[in-house]
Amino acid sequence: MLFSKNKIFNSAINDLFINSYIFELNIFDQFLANKENIDLTQSDIPMLFCSKENTQKEFQNFLKNKSFKNTYIVFNSPEEKKIKDKNKALPLDLPLNLRELFHVLQNLITQKEDTEYHNIKFRKVFLDMVGKHIQTSQASIKLTDKEAKILWHLIKGKGLSINQNFLLKKVWGYEDDIETKTLTTHIYTIRKKINDSIDIFSIENSEGGYCIRFKKP
Repeated sequence: MLFSKNKIFNSAINDLFINSYIFELNIFDQFLANKENIDLTQSDIPMLFCSKENTQKEFQNFLKNKSFKNTYIVFNSPEEKKIKDKNKALPLDLPLNLRELFHVLQNLITQKEDTEYHNIKFRKVFLDMVGKHIQTSQASIKLTDKEAKILWHLIKGKGLSINQNFLLKKVWGYEDDIETKTLTTHIYTIRKKINDSIDIFSIENSEGGYCIRFKKP
């Protein structure tokens, strides 16, 4: 959703989206005058083109009144505004790079879908769910998205057995074409990465699932 009174910018960004089969763009050039008639959900990604008529402060109030709590994108944002609202506003520089914009949009969508997953620490292990790596005093290991999610559930379990079916449902959505061997393969890869670099914990088989086991000093 683009909120902008700049006709040239609106036309340019509309041309960028017109051939996109992933994202749908809606443009509102008079959002302050028609704000009561605009439906905004948490799944939308608001984008503001700052101008004298559409300031970031007014836009923040508009989003607040709509109970919108997620990140929004700002074009042409003044520097001081970037700092004041840095936790919510995501400024993008102009001229606009289509690949960069779509990459940002996809990341925001992924973040909305993965709200359950946050950075987690247990004992001497830190799992970074944003950067997708696991870190100890010994090493930092890069993980794939699925590997990170599997480890997240195992670490969150703090040594308890995590059922295979639970992991399949949480990580893959329990799709019909996902088999237990898919999870087994991922566990094997994680074990190999850990065993090659980390000597603090291991992933052990348990009854119907897996668990984290920390090694004695």
